[in-house]
Amino acid sequence: MFLHIAKIYKPFEFDNAYNEFRNRYPEAAHFLDERDSLDRWTRAYCSKTRYNIMTTNGVESINARLLEERKLPIIALLDSLQKLASCRLEFDVRDRGHSAIVDLESKRCTCRVFDIDRIPCAHAIAASWLAKIDIYDLCSEYYSTMSWCMDYSETVYPVPEENEWPRNINFPLVLPPLVKKRVGRRKQNRIPSIDEFSKK
Repeated sequence: MFLHIAKIYKPFEFDNAYNEFRNRYPEAAHFLDERDSLDRWTRAYCSKTRYNIMTTNGVESINARLLEERKLPIIALLDSLQKLASCRLEFDVRDRGHSAIVDLESKRCTCRVFDIDRIPCAHAIAASWLAKIDIYDLCSEYYSTMSWCMDYSETVYPVPEENEWPRNINFPLVLPPLVKKRVGRRKQNRIPSIDEFSKK
């Protein structure tokens, strides 16, 4: 009965079952009330997801996978564990002595080119090749043809005549930009003559 009420999901169902448990086994209920709070052993009042299926299958699988690596020095063993436990979409890309961590799922790279430009960097392209992911799927949707079409889908109407502008708006005075005049004669673009083209 204790194991049953410990696995109940809803708090009100747990309260009813725990009251019945308290009536049938008052000493056991008193022991639980004195020793542990409800969030330590009940699924209904636990804020975490720790009370679920718990087995050692994962540990046994890792032990079987690392039979040869367990004979290596500690650094090599830790390196093997890191490669084994890393996510399938995370890669350590090394390029000419430099390394970069690429996360294809969140579309990020420690070089920050992928983060800012939203286009796969060289490290992300190498990682996508290993993960067999199309690099175009890693580009931001803002670079897609559909997004560009939507940007220019609105109609741009011409500016009305000045006499049709509203009179109750005070337009700011816009001055030309300050340009520093260069010393010397102003250069002009000259169109090459026919003779110059014939010489070439």
